[in-house]
Amino acid sequence: MAVSTRESRCGGAIVTTWYHEAEQVVGEIATAVQEHRSIFLERLEALAGDVVSSLQRNDELVVEALGGPAGPPLITNLINVAILGTKVGIGLGYYGEELHQLALAGLVHDIGLFAVPKSLITKPGRLTQEERALIEGHPELGYQVIEKCGPAYHCLGQLTRQAHERFNGQGYPHRLKGREISEMALIVGVVDIFDALVSERPYRRRLLPHEAVKELLVAERRAFPREILKALVEQLSVYPLGTTVRLTTGEIATVATVNSRYPLRPVVRLDEQQEHEGSSSCEIDLSRAPLVSIAEILNPPEVGRITFSRPPSKPAMSAVPIAASDSFTSLLESLDAVVLTLQGVVNSKRTS
Repeated sequence: MAVSTRESRCGGAIVTTWYHEAEQVVGEIATAVQEHRSIFLERLEALAGDVVSSLQRNDELVVEALGGPAGPPLITNLINVAILGTKVGIGLGYYGEELHQLALAGLVHDIGLFAVPKSLITKPGRLTQEERALIEGHPELGYQVIEKCGPAYHCLGQLTRQAHERFNGQGYPHRLKGREISEMALIVGVVDIFDALVSERPYRRRLLPHEAVKELLVAERRAFPREILKALVEQLSVYPLGTTVRLTTGEIATVATVNSRYPLRPVVRLDEQQEHEGSSSCEIDLSRAPLVSIAEILNPPEVGRITFSRPPSKPAMSAVPIAASDSFTSLLESLDAVVLTLQGVVNSKRTS
């Protein structure tokens, strides 16, 4: 099932097939937990290896995860957190066995939920205090499930136990804070929230990635270390690969390359119709085009809008250098600015 061995032949179709097969593997593990049977993590370890090797080649799995897969929410969340958490880990310098462990932690971080009564998980109304306590006990249940797999998985069990702890001490189940919490668990935690925000729920629409980033930075800034939030923004971007956008020129384009240094200025590819109508170049590096920017997101990321024939090249540096000292503060200000711009465009269209 490895992505890397077949990816070059069929592109997005193979990644989508891999994702469906991963849903089946994770679903079987979930069923075993629900039925109080022993689980074996070898197949999940193979999935974690697939995730790492694929993301070291290109970001097609990221596009798949951000595209809103239609499977069971608890299952797709485990797979998405593995994919997106691995991507953030790469941005933080993880490699080798650590990166594999991070991917595996994503695949099992909420495994304890399957030990909680299903009626409680799917309850449509407000939870009672006792019911909420049961839900918040699921990291401990997950730890117990992983511990039964043997001493080789002790560290993985600890990561599962800590995945809902928060840097400011407001998490659960043990209200750990600061450096008492593993960095890997914090990566899993922030990506888990991000995935929930960009996934559709019965009570709300799915947020676009830039909306989810802003929500995270506003609501969860004290819950996670700054370096992890910064890596999430840089690696997943305000405008992820495959996002369809409208430029300030009125042209429609697809994000083709993420610019981690300037997340608001990716490389975009004009759609084929505009290219045939005489555009001088099919790609625009917005870091080199200060008079052109993204005005509006039209569609979220989707597999097939871009082609991954080789590992993406690093985007060219901007012709107008920006001081490195503004990095994170400017990023936060820019996120606010882009949301205001988008809201202005939407409001003007509604009133016109």
